[in-house]
Amino acid sequence: MKPTAEHTIWYEGREMVLHEQDSLLVQMSFVRYEGRELVFEAVVENGSSQPILVAPEQFFYQPVTTQAATAGAPTNVPARVAAIDPEQRMQQLETQLAYESKEATKVSFGELLTTLGHITENVVSIKKKETDEEIEARAYRQQNERNYYTNQRIDHSIAADQVRYTKDEVEQRLLRKNTLPPGQYIRGYVYFPRTDAADVIRVVVPVDGQQPATFDFTQNRTKQ
Repeated sequence: MKPTAEHTIWYEGREMVLHEQDSLLVQMSFVRYEGRELVFEAVVENGSSQPILVAPEQFFYQPVTTQAATAGAPTNVPARVAAIDPEQRMQQLETQLAYESKEATKVSFGELLTTLGHITENVVSIKKKETDEEIEARAYRQQNERNYYTNQRIDHSIAADQVRYTKDEVEQRLLRKNTLPPGQYIRGYVYFPRTDAADVIRVVVPVDGQQPATFDFTQNRTKQ
């Protein structure tokens, strides 16, 4: 992903495009592909004498196809792709974190039945004449069954840590809805669903009654 503009600046290793209109300055740079999403960083500076509203959920891009489709390449290109609402993203992460944290400490009904089955089996075994090999096999099997549920909790605990890390990072970097006072600026990440078939990603940034700022990025596809 590369800006089509001839005049750009570099910031933190990324090529950034500037759009200045009246007393409003908007800067946009491509950060990375992340799963099925595109991540951009936006900077909005209010040079006016009035507060302005910056609402990233109103950002969108228009995917443009300039090249003929090759065999097997996706051709379904939408006319407009809205940015992912940052508040919805935060809520999704909160919900996912709550689920993983709960599962990391949960004792399931299946585990309770398994534990009860072990107790019953061990009581019944007292009346049997088991060989040492049978006793060892039963203990080994029961331990494996307990380990299954323990490993499930460990997996959910690891997942919870990963979600918590992602949530903290997103919370620090995510561009969220703000009323920007005069002389102030705001910067943060904006997430969009990917459109791999597009050759040009035309990002449109509406800002509180101003003429929308537009940024074109060329998307090059390579064989891997």
